[in-house]
Amino acid sequence: MIPLKISKQPSPQRGDLLLSEPFLIDSNFSRVVILLCEHNDEGSFGLILNNTLEIEINELVTDFPEAKIPVGFGGPVERNQLFYVHRDASVSGSAIISAGLYLGGNYTEIKRMISENEMTPENLRFFIGYTGWSKGQLQSEIDELSWVVMKNPENFSVFSAVDDDLWRDLISQLGGKYKLMADYPLNPADN
Repeated sequence: MIPLKISKQPSPQRGDLLLSEPFLIDSNFSRVVILLCEHNDEGSFGLILNNTLEIEINELVTDFPEAKIPVGFGGPVERNQLFYVHRDASVSGSAIISAGLYLGGNYTEIKRMISENEMTPENLRFFIGYTGWSKGQLQSEIDELSWVVMKNPENFSVFSAVDDDLWRDLISQLGGKYKLMADYPLNPADN
């Protein structure tokens, strides 16, 4: 008989954060923090928060208004697509992620709002690509202990969560074994 690994974690919901386990082998997901933008019976969709690229939106999109907004690597799926999150409920076509946080919406409106200073770079983040899971896949990976589900971390904002220490800071907030794991080296042989 093969023992089953049963997760004691909360079920993931839209707006939660997913923190990769410290020794997750997949290079795309090593020590990442993912904002879960959608989670339903059909599958899950998220954006990696702590993999900011060395490029700004103006360097990537030619007709975008002048604004210093960095672009992040949202995940390995659809790397030719641009995704964005913002705080403005008035943007038509945007989908709510959680209270005060929205995904996508009318791109022309976003550009106009930036041009007219109705939306500031501090209220908008762009990502190339996304992270996705098919039906049941995310829960399976959580049960296999690949991900830690985090709800409402202290002093956290999606719009300022760009630095390399984000994963370590958040995982240490979980306390216990996670606080110890926060400072483990990527390669255990380096210890």
